[in-house]
Amino acid sequence: MFPSHSHHLKGDVCLTRPPYRDGKKLRAVKVYTIAQESKYLLVQNIPSVRGVIEQLLPYFSQYGKLEQYWRLDGYERIDSSTDDAFFDTVLIKFLQIQQARYAKFRLDDINFMGSNLHICYAPECENVDDLREKFNERRTIVQRKSLMNKYAKGRKRSISILGQKLPKKQSTFMYQQSTLIPKDHSDAVNTTESSSAKSFERTTNEIRSKIREIVTKSNLIPLALQREIKKKKRLQI
Repeated sequence: MFPSHSHHLKGDVCLTRPPYRDGKKLRAVKVYTIAQESKYLLVQNIPSVRGVIEQLLPYFSQYGKLEQYWRLDGYERIDSSTDDAFFDTVLIKFLQIQQARYAKFRLDDINFMGSNLHICYAPECENVDDLREKFNERRTIVQRKSLMNKYAKGRKRSISILGQKLPKKQSTFMYQQSTLIPKDHSDAVNTTESSSAKSFERTTNEIRSKIREIVTKSNLIPLALQREIKKKKRLQI
């Protein structure tokens, strides 16, 4: 017979949490420690109907591979009542703890065949190998996050050092006391416009000449038109 514990009960919803910590859904517990989490999930409030477990398992299998499951006959909660005779309890073991964590988050308090399921962790079912695997996974996660934090801090420092080393650009404009218009700015604008226009004309003429060479080599136009193009070129020169 599977024993009942206090953490199997559904806690009251917390209403004294600050507004910035409140989620979209009211919950009793927001954070679980590594000692409370487990690959074993205890699913309660399942209607005792023939074939109900076969209909329930696909809900959990979509979040990860199920290693094993047990139907707990004769399970009695601490706050048992007369209605418990019409409900069943199932113990499900996932292959990874992350899968069990996500399945509990998504399926807890879901409506299944007219009854709201209550899902909780069952760490008392773990053996030594399960504990070792859980602690090793947690250790790798902490190491990865610490490395990411070190990398982010080092990058910020390198960016700040580069910003200090780079020389500041000095402005070449001469400003008057009463206006914000630089001196001799109109002449500079005119020279830049004329130079840009000349460069644009050069590039367009080069492109046209290259296109004509490609067309003549490929024999895409008749000879009469090629002669006319050559005459126009001579006249332009």
